[in-house]
Amino acid sequence: MIETDNKKKIGLVLGGGGARGLAHIGVLKVLEREKVPVSVIAGTSMGGLIGATYAAGIPPEEIEKEAHRVRKRKNQVKLLDLGFKGSGFIKGVRVYQYIAGMLGDNLTFDDLKIPLAMVAVDLNTGREVVLKKGKVADAIRATISVPGVFSPFKLEQNRLVDGGISNNVPIDVARNLGAEVVIAVDVLPNFFPNQPGQTPIVEPLQIPYFPYAVQEILHVLMIMISELTEVKVRLFRPDILLRPVLPENMGLFSFEHPEIAIAAGEAATEQALPNIRELLAATIPANEVKESMR
Repeated sequence: MIETDNKKKIGLVLGGGGARGLAHIGVLKVLEREKVPVSVIAGTSMGGLIGATYAAGIPPEEIEKEAHRVRKRKNQVKLLDLGFKGSGFIKGVRVYQYIAGMLGDNLTFDDLKIPLAMVAVDLNTGREVVLKKGKVADAIRATISVPGVFSPFKLEQNRLVDGGISNNVPIDVARNLGAEVVIAVDVLPNFFPNQPGQTPIVEPLQIPYFPYAVQEILHVLMIMISELTEVKVRLFRPDILLRPVLPENMGLFSFEHPEIAIAAGEAATEQALPNIRELLAATIPANEVKESMR
């Protein structure tokens, strides 16, 4: 990474999307290869998890290896502690232990190599909560808590769930961290190309093994997130917006084929490299752009 006194801060925004968020690994691989100097990271849900892992100093290749390890169904089952008495059918204790084991139970935001913020929503107040202090594992457990799937995570007076219902691609959070140039990644379907009464161009996500009623509810949630994300993208305007092309049958829990999502993230970033180079040329002295993109 090139460090200069007069370059602008580049912020990376990683959106939520479950298994589709594995595309962020591909994005990071290309940015790392091209030595794009990421100064701050903002993430929601899976974007928060992968962003935290990278901010902790774990290389994209190591994150990719972990994604391939978790692809095995037996390893996924080990993370499931089912409980039907609460407000989510996964209690999340094992997931928390997995996160803490990977990053360290006592890792705090102050320990990270790159400043990071994650987004959650407090069910008590219905308001967005930006997490950027305390234990990183706590913040990850909060931001990945898909409503109805995971039990909310209690942190101080808050009952926290997935921030995607409020701010799935938190561009404004990266700006508030000091980012002057923002590269944002949205991995969920964007339903805006569809027109009422016509055959949809973008189909609903398929979620195997889930009852039809639950799939309908999740699809409604995806529609709402898509609409809100589009509004916020237009409002806060990232300098680069990456939307990796992912298969329609890759749902939120399709962790069995990480290579597909990772390749999509790489392809989207490769395609955007000319624009990214242009951004770097505008933010880093010319003699250092050549070195940073070599």
